[in-house]
Parts: sequence; C-alpha cells; structure tokens
Amino acid sequence: MHSKPATLGQRNSAAPAAARGKAEAILAAAEQAFLGGGFGAASMDAIARAAGVSKATVYAHFAGKEELFGAVVADQSQRRFGGFSAEALDPGDIARSLLTIAVRFLDLILSPEAIALNRIIIGEVTRFPALGQVFWEAGPARTRVQIETFLRRAAAIGSLDVPDPRLAAEQFLALARGEIHQRCLLRLDVASGPEALHAAAESAVATFLRAFAAQA
Repeated sequence: MHSKPATLGQRNSAAPAAARGKAEAILAAAEQAFLGGGFGAASMDAIARAAGVSKATVYAHFAGKEELFGAVVADQSQRRFGGFSAEALDPGDIARSLLTIAVRFLDLILSPEAIALNRIIIGEVTRFPALGQVFWEAGPARTRVQIETFLRRAAAIGSLDVPDPRLAAEQFLALARGEIHQRCLLRLDVASGPEALHAAAESAVATFLRAFAAQA
C-alpha cells in the first residue's frame, strides 16, 4: 500500500517545524557547553556536533557565539519567568499579583542554570566585553520590561502610585533579589527552598507596597 505524497501545504508546514527542532537542539547543546565549561571554552564546532547539525546550520540560526549565549539566557528566562503572562495578572489585586511576580522572579534567578550563567558572566566578561550587554538584554532587561508594563497598568487604575514605573520596577526587583541571590552566587549557606523563597517574596511585596500603594 503506497502512502500519499505530502502536499505543498504539508511540506511548507513541516519545514518550519524542522527548523524549530534544529534550533532547539542547538540551544540545548549550547546550554550544556556553556554551563559545562564556560563561554570561552565552548566552540561552535563542538556545539554543532552535540546538536547533530552542521556548523553552517548553527550559523544559519545564530550569527555568532555571543548571540547563541544570549539565546540560551533568553530561553532560560522564558522557561522560568515567561511561563505566565503579566497581562493575565490582575492589577486590581495588586498584593497577590506582585507576590506572583516576585516568586517567579526568585525561582528564575535562583535556579541552578541562572546561577551558573551569572558566574560565567562574572568570570568572563573582562575577556569578552560584549557578553555583558548580550546577557543584560536577553535576561534582566526583558524581565524588567515585563514588570514595568504591569506597574503601568496598576498605576493606570489607581492600585499604585508610581511616578516612575521603570525605576519602580528596578526597585521591586532589587527588593525581591535581596541577599539570597548574592549568597547563592558565592556558594554560601542560604535557605532557598519554597518556604524561604515565598517569605522573601512576601517581604519584598510588603516593603514595595509601603512605598507605592495608592492612598485611599
């Protein structure tokens, strides 16, 4: 029994799926390479071999190793922090929504992968200056924009009084990050389980609301 040949539409839909599959394989191989040996030691040839693609295919998806590193950072941010939409949060229930954001943010920055990527940046940005900007735009800046957008919505309906939403977003992230993040980076003893994470998030939200909650 002969199978029917794929139609043009089926072939066209299969091509993007195949390209996405290759990009995901490259990202997975790159993440393993960067986390395993750092940025400088990782080679595009080794990443291509690990992904099961040609080096030309890697460059067809990513212009260079810095861009690939940025894509790994962005992918981590999306998986940990982008799993929910700030648009779906209720700016009217400001305390609950900010707590959700703070918990997800801490889950992102305290994840083993994020801690490892931060250590790579600290260790290698002197040799690879462009890496700092790539990391910043792919990770911290994207997160700050999401929170700033939510704060603007909350201010628009009167839940918050934030004259400068961008600065307020930076301050909220600093409150949520607290001391836990630095202690994790330095491999110091720190309680980073769900209960400790939730307590740190609650403290950050309470402090933020004391400064920016709209007065009745």
